[in-house]
Amino acid sequence: MNGLRAVALALIAATNLAGAACGGAGEPEPEVRLATEAAGTHTRVTLIPAGHVKLNARLKPALELADGSVLRFDSARLTADSAYFAEPPSALLPGRHRRVRGILRASICENDAPVCRALVLEL
Repeated sequence: MNGLRAVALALIAATNLAGAACGGAGEPEPEVRLATEAAGTHTRVTLIPAGHVKLNARLKPALELADGSVLRFDSARLTADSAYFAEPPSALLPGRHRRVRGILRASICENDAPVCRALVLEL
């Protein structure tokens, strides 16, 4: 039984090491993150997908803001079939913002999945 327990502990340690090497203490990489940068007097908001995720370009991602307005994300570069963004889509948010708040809605697809799924994030 001690041999089996040692193997189990070794597997747990290896899994924890692999998780730490891939972005922290076993925390999964977020599927989409939001990046902001100044764009003149406004703020450019860009959606950065994780390496294992594609953003559906046929259903443009949207950020619903507290005032009821909606920002639609887009990019000029799409995949050959026009189904996915070939570069991270962005939108221009009027004014300068240190933090963006709202509800992000996007259709994301795992790289090897046959269908996409809805992603809803409260920011």
